[in-house]
Amino acid sequence: RDAALAIDAAEYDLAVLDRVLRGGGDVTGQARYLVDASPTLARALRTRFQRWQRGRWTPADGLVLPPPSSLAALEPHQLGARAYSPTALELFAACPYKFYLSAIHRLAPLDFPEAIEELGPLEKGALTHTVQFRLLSQLRDEGVDVRTASLESVVYPKLAALLQAVATEYRDDFQPAIERIWEDGVATTLADLREWLLRVQQDPSWEPWRFELAFGLSARDERDPASSPDPVVLDAGVRLRGSIDLVERRSDGHLRATDYKTGKQRAQPSNVVGGGRHLQPALYALVLEKLLPDHPTEAGRLYYCTQVGGFASVATPLDSLTRGSVAQVIGALRLSLERGFFPALPGKAKAGSGDECQYCDFRPVCGPDEPRRAKLKLSHAQARKDVAALEAVRGLP
Repeated sequence: RDAALAIDAAEYDLAVLDRVLRGGGDVTGQARYLVDASPTLARALRTRFQRWQRGRWTPADGLVLPPPSSLAALEPHQLGARAYSPTALELFAACPYKFYLSAIHRLAPLDFPEAIEELGPLEKGALTHTVQFRLLSQLRDEGVDVRTASLESVVYPKLAALLQAVATEYRDDFQPAIERIWEDGVATTLADLREWLLRVQQDPSWEPWRFELAFGLSARDERDPASSPDPVVLDAGVRLRGSIDLVERRSDGHLRATDYKTGKQRAQPSNVVGGGRHLQPALYALVLEKLLPDHPTEAGRLYYCTQVGGFASVATPLDSLTRGSVAQVIGALRLSLERGFFPALPGKAKAGSGDECQYCDFRPVCGPDEPRRAKLKLSHAQARKDVAALEAVRGLP
């Protein structure tokens, strides 16, 4: 407890800080030597103080109160200056700082090539999407209507052959460590795809029409011929790039934009924009309206087309509520881009599942306890006012 008896510098520092924290008498300035001894430590302590400071956003909380040079650097990233993908826009509501690091700085975890031990969600998603595109394209080219063709004699044999070919391609890329586990994953994928085709025939009112309809992406072979090389500009003032997995057409000419999902169902059945985190059905419907104006667009849809997702279909009608909700999300993002205001403020992932930090790739950047720090900031009315637009977006259906 007596700093004078310390045997090294670290023990001396701990003894001094212990005395300061316990109080008792005037301890003002007794640890001042720490910031004088090391400029690096001084920066760390001041930054830590700012991050835990109540009721006020500081530059230690993300991109907050930026200098003019930072605002100038954001000019090429304004909504009218560059194109964003719907997936990138969904990051804003999850956490503004996550959006900033990913969509603006384009940071990503370092990827170390290694043999996979199982067919995980990413690998299974890539495999499923590729087979769906190739199968529907092949059937269309051969003049086969997937809604009425015999599954057992016509469609399933083509599916099995395509899946085997695509799995062979992906095996070379992924280098599975355990062949049997890989084969089991492929077999599970085959079962999911067979069920997907069966459900297509059970709802023949919608015709699979366009596959991988891309916009604003560089040219490649596996895209629908009707794809556009230019981004799509929505009425809300955002430029979008991406690819719609499936465009379905009804007999009356109405269209529906479907985005396939191979994981668990995340969006609620009543989803419009899902608090800004499930924008894809609304944005893809608005894009489809621009790309194919001669056909009325009815809705966008998330289709969880696997056993894991329960083959759930979540449709978002393209109505005034959807248009207004998208405009509100885009308006909040535009305000943040113009102000240069992207604090680390994670939202709730979903009811009962914790916060967005739990599985965030950028947790090593922010460190632990970001939700606790954000709660301290929001204890002040001005700090809450600064993020009012974001919180309003998070409350959208």
